[in-house]
Amino acid sequence: MKIVVNSAYESLREWMCSIPALFSQTGEVIYDARNQIRLMRAPDGTEVCVKRFHTPRFFNRLSYSFFRSPKAQRAYENAISLLALGIATPAPIGYILCGDRLLEESYLITKKSRCGHTFYEFRNGEIAGKESLIEAFATFAAQMHTKGVLHLDFSPGNILFDYENEHWRFEVVDINRLRWGAVSLKEGCANFCRLWGKTDFYEVLAPAYARARQADEAECLKMILQARKQFWAHHYHEHFVTDDTFSVGVIISTYNHPEWLEKVFWGLKNQIHPAGEIIIADDGSDERTRALIRRYQSSLPLKHVWHEDKGFRKTTILNKAVMEARSEYLIFMDQDLIPREDFISQHYRHAQRGHFVSGGAILLPEELSEAITEEDIRSGNAFRISWLRKHGMPWNWKMSKLWKNEFVCRLMNKLTPANASWNGGNASTWREYILNAKGFDTRMRYGAEDREFGQRLENAGITGLQLRYGTPLLHLYHQRPYRNEEDWLRNKQIWEATRKEHLTTTKYGLI
Repeated sequence: MKIVVNSAYESLREWMCSIPALFSQTGEVIYDARNQIRLMRAPDGTEVCVKRFHTPRFFNRLSYSFFRSPKAQRAYENAISLLALGIATPAPIGYILCGDRLLEESYLITKKSRCGHTFYEFRNGEIAGKESLIEAFATFAAQMHTKGVLHLDFSPGNILFDYENEHWRFEVVDINRLRWGAVSLKEGCANFCRLWGKTDFYEVLAPAYARARQADEAECLKMILQARKQFWAHHYHEHFVTDDTFSVGVIISTYNHPEWLEKVFWGLKNQIHPAGEIIIADDGSDERTRALIRRYQSSLPLKHVWHEDKGFRKTTILNKAVMEARSEYLIFMDQDLIPREDFISQHYRHAQRGHFVSGGAILLPEELSEAITEEDIRSGNAFRISWLRKHGMPWNWKMSKLWKNEFVCRLMNKLTPANASWNGGNASTWREYILNAKGFDTRMRYGAEDREFGQRLENAGITGLQLRYGTPLLHLYHQRPYRNEEDWLRNKQIWEATRKEHLTTTKYGLI
């Protein structure tokens, strides 16, 4: 084990020696993904952040052991160099490299940042009242660039800020990847491409950056927006870039299963493109569902549409939810379907006039359905094939719906033999089209009630777009006590009449 300690913190050396052995049991986790960061208190009372880098693969271990510096070492040395240039970053305390011959683990220890905010706060796109912050940040970035520093992961979580002594203060973190040397204007503008602001955010940032670098404001804005568009076209699963040209709402059908519905809420809280409204179409649930909705109304834009329990009346409550909706585009799902973080953004990206979107789902076994946690969903682990296999789910080809590669998803959506029919658990279209079709046929009970509605859309020239691959939902296991042959036969007759008579509306739908 190799330990390097900043001379200003030599008194912490002995404590640092214990970090690898005690890391998992010490302090508070403040970040947990590929790497993990824990907030700890050193023996002298100093609050420190300890970052454990993930164990590298064999060839990287070989490289870090003999040919290039490990990430923890680079981050430590870069911090010292940045501070020497007057560029703020949390004070480096030291780093630890573990392993006999090849690198096994590495740790970076810094003081806790003085800043309490990150640029993720621009996630919702609102900039009103934050113009001075954006301008100050643009000046800070320009100073970095003119001093010959290009942060190669200049993303929202790596830019910290706070208001201190009547001035905005900024710090950069995750600095193991920096490029030193002259930064051209084009490179500097492109450095903003990972940020999450909308166009109006950049319309404030670009002029301030241009002034700081004595450049043309219009040219800077043009280069920034072009780089932004190119970057997010290849990283749309991480963040959805939009200027909100239309509003999006989600309608969730539910009946007396708050445990499953809560897991759906966990997924919706984690969306990279949040819904403007979420309408719970409640087919007569008891007070438990109402209490759950009240608990989550502070963190999700929930509306509760309920009617009395008189048996399976899903089509009726869906129509009431559609009438309650105010969004231009509506996504439909059920209480037993957990969305991946890009679920809404994928529906948004593929929304087209004259079409509806038809998605898919992956059925989980009963035991895993019960065991899946909010952290499993928030971290994205629950949507990884390797994680599902590790937790007892046998391999089947449907799991390939979880693939994220855009080319592969597009190819598989073309090759799949399944029709792009309206699937009420994962489908979307324009509210206008739903109203024109008079919504769902209220004569229908369980069985093909969604397909009949989709048939009317198709009869009106609204065709389905296949998105079985690319918009996966995790289907929680449950029984269907409401399924019966009599309802299915009656529904099938209604559906057949819609198809034969080429109906585009129903007399038994929305009024």
